[in-house]
Amino acid sequence: MGQYHHPVCIEAEEGLSPHSLGCGLKEGEQGFTRPGTPNAIVALVCARGGNMPADCSQSPLIGRWAGKRVLVQGDYAEDDDIPNWDGPALSKLYTALTLADEREPWDGMPDGYWDNVPLFADISDEARDFLEAACNIRYFDQTQKLYDGRGKVVDSWTATHFVRVKPKARHFGECGVAEYVIDTCYSADDLAWMKKQYGMRPIDVQRAPRSGDWHGLLPSEIAEGQHRVIVNLDTLEYLDPARFGQVPTLAGMVSTVPKDRDLPILQQAAKGNEVLVDIAGALFVLLCHPQRRGGGDIPANALEMGGIDAERGRHAKLFQGVEDVKGRWRGGHILGTGEIRYEEWPTTEEVIERGTDISEQALRYLVAITHY
Repeated sequence: MGQYHHPVCIEAEEGLSPHSLGCGLKEGEQGFTRPGTPNAIVALVCARGGNMPADCSQSPLIGRWAGKRVLVQGDYAEDDDIPNWDGPALSKLYTALTLADEREPWDGMPDGYWDNVPLFADISDEARDFLEAACNIRYFDQTQKLYDGRGKVVDSWTATHFVRVKPKARHFGECGVAEYVIDTCYSADDLAWMKKQYGMRPIDVQRAPRSGDWHGLLPSEIAEGQHRVIVNLDTLEYLDPARFGQVPTLAGMVSTVPKDRDLPILQQAAKGNEVLVDIAGALFVLLCHPQRRGGGDIPANALEMGGIDAERGRHAKLFQGVEDVKGRWRGGHILGTGEIRYEEWPTTEEVIERGTDISEQALRYLVAITHY
């Protein structure tokens, strides 16, 4: 089965359901999906402020988890996973997103299980709406049904998918609505597959983002915002998006990495997986538990990578010197800084001056797991 995970924020008492963002529940499924939960976490931890397009200040999602304790929580967690942890029981955090009216007993459930499980709000719909505009994608739902041998529906569920789009212009016919077309990254076979298997319709491409920000983010706007880094306030270690070849704004960190990045280390990455070497992916793995407990967990070191199979073992040497990256910030107070001081948090300039840049280690680790 493997281990399932929910990103959660302790003080905000909120979390994300990966399925709502088109991701699977396993670490690898989330960590290898763009955009997805990693991109949403970046937006959530960035401080509010600034009125330029790339600051995305119109979105209520920005800053909700800024400066608070964040982690990616698995359902195999144990209470002593984080030494001296003073938050809710780690073994029960995964189920904190379970709605109050769905907290029913199941066979073999320990007595009083739900008594100490906190009730966290699921803000996935708000994250979805933000990503639609910031990443120029459109989410759409597909109802799937399971039939018995006589053709009777015995179960049904909703699957969420997304498609990449491109805004052709800020206005279309002066009506205040942008014109969207499907992204050129898809082949004719890709489109036929999405229509047949996922039920994609023209409206899923052409409509405005659910956020209400009808024109989305234009490529020319991505650099128009505050310069930011992502810092662990407890240790002052930080990630610099510029070191990942990304524009150091909020929009630059959540959007797809540029195709022409001049990063020599990418030559060691698995072909086609270079897009996973980004600041969103780095933040995600820093917040996961370091130990691999299930088949879908991302390996933390050469031993775990080599233990999967011989093919992956060929690339295990890439983990040398970066075995301590995964889980390094788990449960820490995380902030996407701003040039403007906010809530007495350090500014981008102060973090760069006083902190420790771990971007290089994170880059090397991400390159290693592109072979996972």
